[in-house]
Amino acid sequence: MTFMARETAVEESGQIGGVRGGLKGGQIEKIIDAISELTLWQKQVLKLIAADNRISRSGIAEVLNVNESAIQKHLNNLKDAGYIERQGGTRGYWEVNLAKKIIQSIKKALFLLVLY
Repeated sequence: MTFMARETAVEESGQIGGVRGGLKGGQIEKIIDAISELTLWQKQVLKLIAADNRISRSGIAEVLNVNESAIQKHLNNLKDAGYIERQGGTRGYWEVNLAKKIIQSIKKALFLLVLY
């Protein structure tokens, strides 16, 4: 699967561009694909944001060929779940919080492990 977001390409098997924390495109995609609580559409939106954190709602809609209201619902769900945060309003950028979510998942798993 290949997504084109302006000059940024996100390929399922490739490692395109760096992402905060030193992860390459292919690595971040594998992490996103492994998140079982996200739908396929949410994963695609998250991958696009990880590849280009300044991508707009309309840009995501154009790349995925989906209307903007559907994209807004996915963005709201990703924000509510804590995967993304908008910084700086309409002229800002998206902050992807994968590390924070992974740490929360590990803490939860350890807590459950201690209970048993």
